[in-house]
Amino acid sequence: MADPEPTEAERVAELHRLADEDYAHGQDPATQAEARGQLAIARSHGNEAGR
Repeated sequence: MADPEPTEAERVAELHRLADEDYAHGQDPATQAEARGQLAIARSHGNEAGR
């Protein structure tokens, strides 16, 4: 038997929980450093392509 569909309140609560997790992950210094490194690599590739 299939699980019943979640209520609107349950769906909204889950979206809030996921957003909280995403925010916390984005605030992690290691995550931020990795993102800066990836951005630097992308920029260097973009500069090379523009030559």
